[in-house]
Amino acid sequence: MSVTIGDHNLDETYPVTDGQVEHFHEHGWVRLPGLLGERTVSRILEELDAGADLVKPTATEKWMTQSDYSKVLRSHDGMAWKQPFFHDLGTSARLTSAALRLMRQDQAQFIHDMSFIKPGTEGLPTPFHQDFPHWPFDRTGAITIWVALTDLAAETGTLKFLGGSHREPPLGRFSRAVGDDMRGAYPHLEKYPVEGGEGLRAGDATVHMDLTIHGSGPNTTDHTRAAYTARYMPLDVLYTGSPHRHFDSFGLTPGEPFAAADTIPRIGTAPE
Repeated sequence: MSVTIGDHNLDETYPVTDGQVEHFHEHGWVRLPGLLGERTVSRILEELDAGADLVKPTATEKWMTQSDYSKVLRSHDGMAWKQPFFHDLGTSARLTSAALRLMRQDQAQFIHDMSFIKPGTEGLPTPFHQDFPHWPFDRTGAITIWVALTDLAAETGTLKFLGGSHREPPLGRFSRAVGDDMRGAYPHLEKYPVEGGEGLRAGDATVHMDLTIHGSGPNTTDHTRAAYTARYMPLDVLYTGSPHRHFDSFGLTPGEPFAAADTIPRIGTAPE
């Protein structure tokens, strides 16, 4: 049975081009215009307002307890494991076809979704960082799809990437403090050009790899910058046991594959 959310049938695949795949693997990120329609992203905002709680920091996320962190980001977490709408969205052909094509995989797993909300006027920068060091994964390969939920000018703080930086090894946990920037610890990262950061229309997306160094500027407008993210990983990734508010809930033991958890949806075969 097909499911329709807003102006997109979720059974419709997204036509990722060969050029987009090549750009993704060369630069570590790519832009996907019109991934979701405007009514779809409006529905996402409605569902967030209706049923999702903002993230409450855990003991391992001390940087989030700083008094000014709420000016950097406010987030909802793991909505697909609480609200059917987000489960249908994250496992839809519309998103998973794009993920599989970019990952060059026939199958993968939908592992996480979040919102990232940067308040207007006082929204501070998100420091450059890699995602991988913050996750309990034993190997790399996960990707993040980041979808604009309203029209976003560059001045709202859309994502910027260090092009080609996905070739770096894991460089440790940064964003530990507001204003923390890993380029200060690793001056050689200056060789990577800053890419992205352009304005996006509602429903446009960027996708980046888990080792791609990325961040965003401040939101200097009087409009909130809101984004929805969906994350996917290969089937062979093992759980390390490192504490994490979302991944702890799967009931895995260290060394066990994420694919062993029946609460983690496996996504189908990539379209030709």
